[in-house]
Amino acid sequence: MRSPDHLQPKGVSLNLTPMIDVVFLLIIFFLVSNNLIQQDVSIDVDIPSASNVDRITDAALKKITINIPVSGTIYIGAIPTNLQQLKSTLQKHRINWGEDAELRIRTNKNVPYAEIESLLLLAAEAGIWKVSFVVIEK
Repeated sequence: MRSPDHLQPKGVSLNLTPMIDVVFLLIIFFLVSNNLIQQDVSIDVDIPSASNVDRITDAALKKITINIPVSGTIYIGAIPTNLQQLKSTLQKHRINWGEDAELRIRTNKNVPYAEIESLLLLAAEAGIWKVSFVVIEK
């Protein structure tokens, strides 16, 4: 006579594959998001100070950050660009975000205003009216 199967101890196994997949996805997510955050501030810019400062909100996707170090080179985030490429980028940004499109300018305090004026004119031509300057609070 055969003994019943339910009386025999069965081996317990734990499948870790789904947990490992989730952990790897989380690691990749945080690495990519950290890289995107660092792009906006990777250019060394000596930012001017101001006494009236608005805090940055969570609507960062609506903003394009332009960096201008002392050399005068224009960067969109950390990518060097010229005025023609910047003009098309601003126009696309305006099309994507409409009235909510914003431009944030990080410039060295020693950059002449003439260079900033050309950026402001490009923004106005593209229809972007929400422009802010990054400064250090006094």
